[in-house]
Amino acid sequence: MKKGLLYIITMCLLSVFQIAVEAQPVNHNNDSCQISLLTCSPGKEIWAQYGHTAIRYNNKVTGQDIAINYGLFSSDQPFFILRFIFGLTDYRVGAEPMDMFLAQYSYEGRGVIEQVLNISPKDKELIGKAIEENLKPENQVYRYNFFYDNCTTRARNMIVNHLHGKVIYPTPKGQEPTFRSLIHEWNHNYEWSQFGEDLLLGINADKKVSQSKQQFLPDNLRRDFAKAIYNGTPLVMETHELLAPQNAIINTETPLSPLSVACIFVILCTIMMIVSNRKHKMYWIWDTILMLAAGLIGIIYFMMLFSQHPCVSLNVIICFFNPLPLFFLYKTIKKTRRQEANIWWKIWGSLIILGFIGAFFQRIPTAVLIVALFLLLHCILHIRLDRPVRKYN
Repeated sequence: MKKGLLYIITMCLLSVFQIAVEAQPVNHNNDSCQISLLTCSPGKEIWAQYGHTAIRYNNKVTGQDIAINYGLFSSDQPFFILRFIFGLTDYRVGAEPMDMFLAQYSYEGRGVIEQVLNISPKDKELIGKAIEENLKPENQVYRYNFFYDNCTTRARNMIVNHLHGKVIYPTPKGQEPTFRSLIHEWNHNYEWSQFGEDLLLGINADKKVSQSKQQFLPDNLRRDFAKAIYNGTPLVMETHELLAPQNAIINTETPLSPLSVACIFVILCTIMMIVSNRKHKMYWIWDTILMLAAGLIGIIYFMMLFSQHPCVSLNVIICFFNPLPLFFLYKTIKKTRRQEANIWWKIWGSLIILGFIGAFFQRIPTAVLIVALFLLLHCILHIRLDRPVRKYN
């Protein structure tokens, strides 16, 4: 209780101090200034599972010690989830006293590693001026993109793009990973979180990515900075663990996993197929459930075609779930009640087969593939059992 009250008081003070810090220009006394990269360990919230990155600007003579944070957002924004899916989420940069920054992460039980940069006074001056310009109200807001323009890439660019030389990173070993495989390394303990992201991420998330693009993850950037060379010397002068992570292992087990839900669907679908096959009759209520569910889910995938996220807009899963069942619903159910053949089952079956071909190019969750397989079997059973429509002269 006392800890929670202390956190509330800290956050209230943080908002006041943040306004004061942003209102003051960065002090460019470069002989006494240190600029550091701050890497924070993952948190419990879904948006914090990959960690966080910030910049520390510390003038030991004037006492000005601030953290520049590019990860400020509000989940209370109207239609936040839809805006995030469509790539229309706005984040902003803010500055806060370093002790307040550490107090927040200490309360959350998250670790913070500081890498003090080995750069010249001229570099520090240029970075300081760039930060000051970025903190102006008219420059604070930016259009967020998880892979290409996030809190980590912003912090990296603020540093690297304002140096008087080139940063040389170590040559990566092994095969180039994909965006999907990179985030799987961090959310493998969060089964439903990983499943949800795999549903949203499309074919472009399975393309190989270069070393610079891998730096969208905070710990990847930290590791690259640790071995980077700048003007013939290591980029990082000192490394300090400001906070040790305190998070215990989170029990992420849930009563039902995505695969368990898929198995329940398989059981229901198998029962219906056995009954239909024995009675040589398809059931319109079951058809209605399948078509409505697939069509409603398909609306989301159709809308995602217009997303500004390049890794979301093209998704093979749309072959399995799309709005077409809603357009064919009335006519199809009408013919199912008469046990008459309908072209829809051939169309849907063809789309599902196309989706399975697409699975060679996009990693699709196993649970989705299982559901799609039994939807295909349902279409085949319809084609086999439905009577041809009689034509009368």
